[in-house]
Amino acid sequence: MGLIDQLNAATEYYWLQVEPEDILNKASALLWKLMDKAIRLGNWEIQPGETVDGGLMVKVALEYQLSHHGSYGKDTVIEQSKKKLVDAARFRWAGAYGANTLNLDDLTQNSGDEAVVRLTKLYMANIKKAVRVDMAQQVIAAAADDDSINGLGDLFNTTTSTEYGSIAEDDMPQWKANVITDAEAISFAVMQKIFRQPGFGGYAGTRPNFCCTTEVLVDGYERSLHPQQRYKEGAMVEAGWDNILHKGAPIVADPYYSAGVLDALNLNFLYLRSHKDYNFTTPEWVAKKEGGQPDTITANTRWRGNLFCTNRQMHVRHTNLTEPS
Repeated sequence: MGLIDQLNAATEYYWLQVEPEDILNKASALLWKLMDKAIRLGNWEIQPGETVDGGLMVKVALEYQLSHHGSYGKDTVIEQSKKKLVDAARFRWAGAYGANTLNLDDLTQNSGDEAVVRLTKLYMANIKKAVRVDMAQQVIAAAADDDSINGLGDLFNTTTSTEYGSIAEDDMPQWKANVITDAEAISFAVMQKIFRQPGFGGYAGTRPNFCCTTEVLVDGYERSLHPQQRYKEGAMVEAGWDNILHKGAPIVADPYYSAGVLDALNLNFLYLRSHKDYNFTTPEWVAKKEGGQPDTITANTRWRGNLFCTNRQMHVRHTNLTEPS
């Protein structure tokens, strides 16, 4: 080991702050909204006996047909055959974790008054943050494997033979993905088209109520409006999320969105739910004694659940959007 210079040997460093600045992780508006809603609604406890193909899943009952109906007069023969009305979407379990380890050097050297940055505290907070960052990516993407969340990439998969919630559009036309692929600049008129896409009429509960996209498209939509049309959702602004309203629905930027994509979601029909025993388990430092390393400690947090949709038609994705010129 070589010599260090005189100033490094004789002078302490000045610490501007002892809490490290996070320069990696990005905040997800969509995950924030879904998690806030989950906390307010509480978690699902899966009922016993709901097994499909040998594995436990979550069922979502769907009323997908109307009973027989028609005009009625003196010669009318009323249809009396049985017509099935109900089926169920089934969502598997998914999960995410955060984990890290400290070794003997960390524990002996990062101790006492000399430990300016407390690694055990920092690592614990970072483990919790890591699982949320992973989930933020999962809820927007399609599931990468059988343990990943069935995110919006699955919800908006337009391949009619591909199952979402164990049901394919080929088997149930009402269980379809609404995706608009027209190449166009975002504007008030384009947002009107998006909001009409579900096709359930003008009742407020059947229109999108939360929109996520890129920062470029949020800014582009805001520029397309007259100044007197520019409104924001106050509660989100107070929570730190800038947004612009369209028909009462906040449009907010999410850093995990791909260029040109906007999702208009109806959160009355979309739920992030946790298993009651795996709702971000509390990280605890555990020594690897059995592995012969009693002074190496590890901790993790685990989450199990999924993103559940109860009406696929209520959500709309628009791709190929650009900002206005």
